[in-house]
Amino acid sequence: MKKMIAYIAIGLAVIILALSFTSFEINEKVEVNAPAEKVWAAIIDFESYSEWNSQLEYLGGEVKPNGQLHLKLSAEGAEPYEFKPTISHWEENKCFAWLARTGLPRIFDGEHFFELEQINDSTTLVTNREEYRGVLSLIIKNLPMMKEAPAGFRKMNRELKDYVEKKY
Repeated sequence: MKKMIAYIAIGLAVIILALSFTSFEINEKVEVNAPAEKVWAAIIDFESYSEWNSQLEYLGGEVKPNGQLHLKLSAEGAEPYEFKPTISHWEENKCFAWLARTGLPRIFDGEHFFELEQINDSTTLVTNREEYRGVLSLIIKNLPMMKEAPAGFRKMNRELKDYVEKKY
C-alpha cells in the first residue's frame, strides 16, 4: 500500500511538473507612424496611460528596470482586477515587459511584452503580446475572458497608435 501511494505521489508530481511548462500566447501587431523613441516614451509613461489606454489603469509603482507596478485591468469579458507585476525586461526603445504571477511561480504567470521594431525613420512595428505559463494555463486558456483577449490587445494597439501619432 505504501508503495502504491508513493507511485501515485510520484505520478502526480510528474504531471504537475509537466503542466508547469505548458503555455499559450496572445500576440497582436500594429504599425505606428512615429519613431521607436516616441512609442517607447508613451509605453513607459504610465502616468499618461489614462490619456490613451481604456483598459489599463496605473495605480502606482516604480517604472524602472526590476521595478514593481500597481495596475488595474478592466478588459471586456472579465471583472476588473488589480495586480502588481515586476518589470522583467527593459531594453530602451526595443522591449519593455512585466511579469505577473498568481501565487507561486509556474502556477499561472503572465508576462506582457511591448516589442518595438524600427521599420524606417518614421514607422515602428509594435508587437503587443503576452505569454501565459504554468499549471493552470490550459484551463485559463479556455475561459471566456481569454477568448476576448485578442480583441483587447487590438484595442490597446489602436489606442496607442492614435495617441502616439497625435501627440508626436
